[in-house]
Amino acid sequence: MSLGSTDVVVVAPPSTQAQSGSYLEWSPILGGAVLSAAISTIMAAFGSAIGLSLVSVDTSRSTSITALAIAGALWALWITISACGAGGYLAGRMRKPLADSSATERHVRDGAHGIVVWAVGALLVAFLTSSSLVGAAKTAATGAAVAAGGAGALISQQADPLASAVDSVMRANGTEPVTQGERDEVSRILVRSLANGSLDAADRGYIASRMAARMNIPQAEAEKRIDDAYARLSQAKESAKQAAEKARKAGVLVAFMTAAVLLVGAAAAYLAAMLGGRHRDEEIDFFAR
Repeated sequence: MSLGSTDVVVVAPPSTQAQSGSYLEWSPILGGAVLSAAISTIMAAFGSAIGLSLVSVDTSRSTSITALAIAGALWALWITISACGAGGYLAGRMRKPLADSSATERHVRDGAHGIVVWAVGALLVAFLTSSSLVGAAKTAATGAAVAAGGAGALISQQADPLASAVDSVMRANGTEPVTQGERDEVSRILVRSLANGSLDAADRGYIASRMAARMNIPQAEAEKRIDDAYARLSQAKESAKQAAEKARKAGVLVAFMTAAVLLVGAAAAYLAAMLGGRHRDEEIDFFAR
C-alpha cells in the first residue's frame, strides 16, 4: 500500500522590514539651519543700523544706556524666535515621514528635527559672526560703541588721574620746574599709598618737606597739596572699582539673557517643526484660493 504524497506549504509570517540608517533627515535639517542663519544675519544687520541711529557722540542726543539695553534684548529675542521658528517649520514641512509611524510619533520626530535645526543653526551663526562674511555688520556694531565712548575716551586720555595729582602737588609757583626724577618719586609714593589704603605719615612728611624746600612754599601748603591729591586719587580708585563692578554685573546679566534667549529659540524651533509637520500631513497650502 502506497501513501499519496502531499505537498506541505509552509507560509512564513510577514517580516517587518527594518529601518536602516537614522530617523534624522539631514537635507531638511540643513535647509532649515541655513534659513535660520540667513534670517539671523539679515536681522542682525538691521539691528546694527538701528543701533547706530540711536547713538551719538553727543551724549545729550544719544539714547540712554538702559533703553538701548532693553531694545537690544527684545531685538535679540525677536531674531531668535523668528529665525528658529522659520528654520524649524521648514524642516518639519519638508521631512518625509515613515509609513510605519503613528501620528503622535510623527509629531515627536518633527519636533526633534526642529531641535537639531536649532543646534546646527546656532553653530552656523557662531561661525558667521566670527568670519568676514558679516564684517560689515560687526563694524557697524563696533562703530556704535566707539561713537558713544569716543569723547569719554579722549577726555580720559587727556586727564590721567595720577598725572593730574602729581601736577597739583608739584606746581612750581614761578620757581625752577621740578625734575622728572622728583615727579617719578612722588608718583611711586602715591601709588604705593593707594595700594596700601592709606597715606603713610612718614611719606607725607617727606614729600611735604622736599616740596616746601624745592618750591619755596610753606610746609602747611605742601601738606595740603598732598592731602588733596591723595583724596582725588582715592576717589578715582573708588570710581574705577564701581565701574568694574557694574561691568561684572552687566556681564552676568548678558550671559543669563543669552542662555534664556537660546532656550526660547529651541522651544520655538521644536513647536514650529511640529506645526510644519502637521501642515504637511494636512496638505495645507497658504496661497491656495
